[in-house]
Amino acid sequence: MVLLSLIVAIALVILFLPKFNSITDKSIALSFDLNQLLVIISIVFVTGLLAGSYPAFRLSSFKPVEVLKGKAPKSIWEFFIRKGLVVFQFTISIIFIIGILVINKQIDFLQTKNLGYHKENVIQFEIGSNIERPEALLSELNNIPTVENVGFMNGEFLAGSDNNSGWSWPGKDAQDHIVFQSPRMGYGAIETLGMELVAGRSFSKAFNDDYDKIILNESALKLMNLENPIGKLLQKGEHQQEIVGVVKDFQYGSLHQKIEPLIIRFRAYGNNIMAKIIPGTERETLAKMESVFVKFNPGYPFDYSFLDSNYNKLYAAETKVADLSDFFAALAIIISCLGLFGLAAFTAERKAKEIGIRKILGSSVFGIVKMLSNEFGKMVIIALLIAFPIGYWLCSSWLNNFGYAIELKWWFFGLAGFATLLIAMATVGWQCYRAAISNPMNALKTE
Repeated sequence: MVLLSLIVAIALVILFLPKFNSITDKSIALSFDLNQLLVIISIVFVTGLLAGSYPAFRLSSFKPVEVLKGKAPKSIWEFFIRKGLVVFQFTISIIFIIGILVINKQIDFLQTKNLGYHKENVIQFEIGSNIERPEALLSELNNIPTVENVGFMNGEFLAGSDNNSGWSWPGKDAQDHIVFQSPRMGYGAIETLGMELVAGRSFSKAFNDDYDKIILNESALKLMNLENPIGKLLQKGEHQQEIVGVVKDFQYGSLHQKIEPLIIRFRAYGNNIMAKIIPGTERETLAKMESVFVKFNPGYPFDYSFLDSNYNKLYAAETKVADLSDFFAALAIIISCLGLFGLAAFTAERKAKEIGIRKILGSSVFGIVKMLSNEFGKMVIIALLIAFPIGYWLCSSWLNNFGYAIELKWWFFGLAGFATLLIAMATVGWQCYRAAISNPMNALKTE
C-alpha cells in the first residue's frame, strides 16, 4: 500500500509542481539522484513499518479466550489513535478554512481601501541623471492630449521610506524628537496622484516655490496643534519652512504601516516621473511618452510601470500565501474526509449486528443513520472547539503585520464550522445509509 501511495504521490508532484513554481516564483525540479532516492526509500520503509506495527502489536496483545467468546478488547489508545487522528485532521482543515477566509478578505481589503490618492492609470518611470531640471520634459509630456497630469518626486512613492526630523514649531517640547515621513515632491505630483487639499494650495510655479515651502498632512497638523496653519513657519535647523498647504491623510507606502504625521518637502528636481493618463489610451499614450523620453534620455530604455501594479506587488507574499492556502486546505480536507470515511466504514462493519437487531426491532433507516452520524458529528464538534481558538490566534498574529486590517468576524468561524460539518456529514452519510438499508439477516445469520 505504501509503494502504491508512493507512485500516486510522485504522479501528483509531477502534475502540480509547475503550478507550485508559478505561484512561488521558484524553479524547483523533481530529480531522482542518489540522496533523494535514499530519502524516498527511507520514507517508504519507515511509513510501512509504523503503519504495520500498530495492528500487529494490537492483534498480538489480544487474549484468544476473550476473542473467541466475542469480547473485543477495548483500550484507551483506540480513542487517541483512531478517533484522535480524525479529530486532528479536521482541526487542521478547519484552521485552513478560517485562514483562507481571513487571508482573502484581507487581500480584498488591501486592494479596495481608500488610500487617499488615486493609483489607477498612473505611469511611473525614472529619468537619467543627465537631466538637471525636468521642466522641458514635463512640458512635452503635458502636451500629449491623452495625458491628464504630470508630476515628479525624488524616490519611490510606494517605498514610504523618506523621512526627516529636526523640525520645531511654537509650543513644541524641545525634548521631543519626532521623525516625520517626508516625501520630496515637485510641481504636479499632488495633482497627478489626486490628493485632496483641505487648506492652502499645492506647489505652483506661479508662486515661484523654493526649498523652503512645505505641505502638511492632517495628522501632522493635529500633532502640531496649529490653528490657521497656512503661512506659518516651522524651524528646520537654520532655515524656516513655510506651510503653503494641508492635504488629507494618505497612505505613504504600504498598508503594513499606519498613516503617520507627514511633511511634503518641495524639490525643483525629481528623478521619478509620474503621469496620469486617460483610461483606454494606454497603448498610444505610452508610444508618445516613449518618444519624448528617448529625446531627453538618448541611449536609455523607457522602463515604465503602472502605480497600481506596483502597489499590488507590495502584497505579493500575502497573495502567494492565499493561493497556497487554497491548495493546502483542499488537501487537508481530502485527507480528513478519507480518514473519516475509513472510520465510518469500520464503525458500520463493527456495528453490523447491532444495526441488524435494531432494524428487526423496528428502528427506521433515518434512526440508524442518525445514530451512526452522531458519533462522527461529535468528533467534528470537538475539532471545532480546538480549531477556533487556534485559528483566532494565528489569524490575529498574521493581521498584526498590517497597519490596517480587517476585523475577525464571527461568520469566518461560523462558515468554517458549517462547511466542515457539511463535508463531514456528506462523507459519512452514504456509508451510514448503506449500513442502515442492508439486509439484517446478512449480519445475524452467523449467530
